Amino acid sequence: MGHTISTYHDIKMKGIEYLRGIYLASGLSIRPKTRISKIDALKEIIRAWGLNPEEILTREALVQPHRTVVDQSQLEQGQLAQLTTALRQQMLKEIRENQDEKSMNCCLSSGSPGEIRTLVGGSKARYA
Repeated sequence: MGHTISTYHDIKMKGIEYLRGIYLASGLSIRPKTRISKIDALKEIIRAWGLNPEEILTREALVQPHRTVVDQSQLEQGQLAQLTTALRQQMLKEIRENQDEKSMNCCLSSGSPGEIRTLVGGSKARYA
Protein backbone atom coordinates (compact mmCIF):
# COMPACT_ATOMS: atom_id res chain seq x y z
CA MET A 1 0.00 0.00 0.00
CA GLY A 2 1.14 3.48 -0.78
CA HIS A 3 1.53 6.36 1.58
CA THR A 4 -1.26 8.98 1.31
CA ILE A 5 -1.17 12.51 2.65
CA SER A 6 -4.31 13.88 4.27
CA THR A 7 -6.10 16.78 2.65
CA TYR A 8 -5.30 18.98 5.64
CA HIS A 9 -1.56 18.62 5.13
CA ASP A 10 -1.90 19.08 1.36
CA ILE A 11 -3.69 22.45 1.77
CA LYS A 12 -1.31 23.47 4.54
CA MET A 13 1.66 22.90 2.23
CA LYS A 14 0.12 25.03 -0.56
CA GLY A 15 -0.36 27.94 1.80
CA ILE A 16 -2.98 30.56 2.51
CA GLU A 17 -2.36 32.48 -0.73
CA TYR A 18 -3.43 29.42 -2.72
CA LEU A 19 -6.80 29.38 -0.93
CA ARG A 20 -7.21 33.13 -1.32
CA GLY A 21 -6.69 32.72 -5.06
CA ILE A 22 -9.35 30.01 -5.23
CA TYR A 23 -11.85 32.10 -3.26
CA LEU A 24 -11.15 35.17 -5.37
CA ALA A 25 -11.58 33.25 -8.62
CA SER A 26 -14.89 31.73 -7.48
CA GLY A 27 -16.46 35.18 -7.04
CA LEU A 28 -17.92 34.47 -3.62
CA SER A 29 -19.29 37.59 -1.99
CA ILE A 30 -21.56 38.61 0.86
CA ARG A 31 -23.00 41.56 -1.05
CA PRO A 32 -25.44 40.96 -3.90
CA LYS A 33 -23.99 41.39 -7.37
CA THR A 34 -24.88 44.62 -9.09
CA ARG A 35 -27.13 44.00 -12.03
CA ILE A 36 -27.37 46.23 -15.04
CA SER A 37 -30.86 47.42 -15.89
CA LYS A 38 -32.54 46.68 -19.20
CA ILE A 39 -32.30 50.32 -20.24
CA ASP A 40 -28.57 50.51 -19.50
CA ALA A 41 -27.94 47.26 -21.39
CA LEU A 42 -29.96 48.54 -24.35
CA LYS A 43 -28.04 51.84 -24.29
CA GLU A 44 -24.75 49.92 -24.55
CA ILE A 45 -26.07 47.89 -27.49
CA ILE A 46 -27.22 51.06 -29.22
CA ARG A 47 -23.80 52.65 -28.70
CA ALA A 48 -22.22 49.56 -30.26
CA TRP A 49 -24.41 50.10 -33.35
CA GLY A 50 -23.10 53.67 -33.62
CA LEU A 51 -26.07 55.61 -32.26
CA ASN A 52 -26.32 58.02 -29.35
CA PRO A 53 -29.04 56.85 -26.89
CA GLU A 54 -29.17 60.14 -24.98
CA GLU A 55 -29.86 61.97 -28.24
CA ILE A 56 -32.70 59.58 -29.05
CA LEU A 57 -34.31 60.04 -25.63
CA THR A 58 -33.87 63.83 -25.76
CA ARG A 59 -35.41 64.01 -29.24
CA GLU A 60 -38.47 62.08 -28.04
CA ALA A 61 -38.80 64.31 -24.96
CA LEU A 62 -38.77 67.42 -27.15
CA VAL A 63 -41.38 65.97 -29.48
CA GLN A 64 -43.76 65.35 -26.57
CA PRO A 65 -43.24 68.30 -24.16
CA HIS A 66 -46.76 67.99 -22.69
CA ARG A 67 -46.11 64.51 -21.32
CA THR A 68 -46.41 64.03 -17.55
CA VAL A 69 -44.78 61.08 -15.82
CA VAL A 70 -46.72 59.72 -12.86
CA ASP A 71 -44.80 56.51 -12.19
CA GLN A 72 -41.10 55.71 -12.57
CA SER A 73 -41.91 52.37 -14.22
CA GLN A 74 -44.01 54.24 -16.79
CA LEU A 75 -41.00 56.41 -17.64
CA GLU A 76 -38.72 53.37 -17.94
CA GLN A 77 -41.19 51.54 -20.19
CA GLY A 78 -41.43 54.61 -22.45
CA GLN A 79 -37.64 54.92 -22.68
CA LEU A 80 -37.30 51.19 -23.34
CA ALA A 81 -39.84 51.41 -26.18
CA GLN A 82 -38.09 54.44 -27.73
CA LEU A 83 -34.66 52.84 -27.60
CA THR A 84 -35.96 49.53 -28.94
CA THR A 85 -37.62 51.30 -31.88
CA ALA A 86 -34.45 53.24 -32.68
CA LEU A 87 -32.34 50.07 -32.57
CA ARG A 88 -34.82 48.20 -34.76
CA GLN A 89 -34.78 51.02 -37.35
CA GLN A 90 -30.96 51.08 -37.40
CA MET A 91 -30.78 47.31 -37.85
CA LEU A 92 -33.30 47.37 -40.69
CA LYS A 93 -31.40 50.21 -42.35
CA GLU A 94 -28.13 48.26 -42.27
CA ILE A 95 -29.81 45.08 -43.50
CA ARG A 96 -31.31 46.95 -46.45
CA GLU A 97 -27.95 48.53 -47.29
CA ASN A 98 -26.26 45.12 -47.21
CA GLN A 99 -28.94 43.61 -49.42
CA ASP A 100 -28.57 46.45 -51.93
CA GLU A 101 -24.78 45.95 -52.03
CA LYS A 102 -25.17 42.19 -52.49
CA SER A 103 -27.68 42.63 -55.31
CA MET A 104 -25.35 45.09 -57.06
CA ASN A 105 -22.39 42.75 -56.69
CA CYS A 106 -24.46 39.84 -57.99
CA CYS A 107 -25.40 41.74 -61.15
CA LEU A 108 -21.89 43.00 -61.79
CA SER A 109 -20.23 39.62 -61.33
CA SER A 110 -22.06 38.11 -64.31
CA GLY A 111 -21.02 40.93 -66.62
CA SER A 112 -22.09 44.46 -67.23
CA PRO A 113 -25.69 44.98 -68.33
CA GLY A 114 -24.56 46.72 -71.55
CA GLU A 115 -22.13 44.02 -72.68
CA ILE A 116 -22.41 43.17 -76.39
CA ARG A 117 -21.36 39.79 -77.73
CA THR A 118 -21.04 39.12 -81.43
CA LEU A 119 -20.65 35.88 -83.34
CA VAL A 120 -17.26 35.35 -84.94
CA GLY A 121 -17.53 33.97 -88.45
CA GLY A 122 -15.46 30.88 -89.28
CA SER A 123 -14.15 30.18 -85.79
CA LYS A 124 -15.19 27.52 -83.33
CA ALA A 125 -15.74 30.10 -80.60
CA ARG A 126 -19.35 31.11 -80.21
CA TYR A 127 -18.61 34.69 -79.20
CA ALA A 128 -15.71 37.07 -79.57
